[in-house]
Amino acid sequence: MNLVDELHAIAAALESAGIRYAVCGGIAVTMHGATRSTKDIDIVVAPADVQRVLDVVHPIGYRFPAIPMTFDQGTERERHVQRVSKVEGNEHLLLDLLLADAAFEGALDDRIEVRLPEGTISVVSRETLVRMKRLAGRAQDVADLERLEAPDEA
Repeated sequence: MNLVDELHAIAAALESAGIRYAVCGGIAVTMHGATRSTKDIDIVVAPADVQRVLDVVHPIGYRFPAIPMTFDQGTERERHVQRVSKVEGNEHLLLDLLLADAAFEGALDDRIEVRLPEGTISVVSRETLVRMKRLAGRAQDVADLERLEAPDEA
């Protein structure tokens, strides 16, 4: 599976269904000019749209939803994620739906649209991406922040 092709297929399906979303995570880091590799697709969606998103991505192969996850429950850093997977042969791709609530409240409000030859993709703003990376705080997030905030990357 080609990650870029999958991203465009997901974006087209969401756009066609009229579902607001914004790419975040490693792909957004790259789209904001701090290139890095990633193995999954992360998007922000409204909590009320999760089932619609699952329904829309099902026909393109994302058929294996996991139990919804909550991180840092009961704190100001609380985050909700719904994971769904696509399996083709021995290849496996994760699509993580990060809910625009709790600590990620407002993550869809300042999204930007990136027009590419393959179509338009909505992406979280650089400011929102930095906020999301600070909240998650894992080693990869810290490395992403260093690249995003480096003077030559701006």
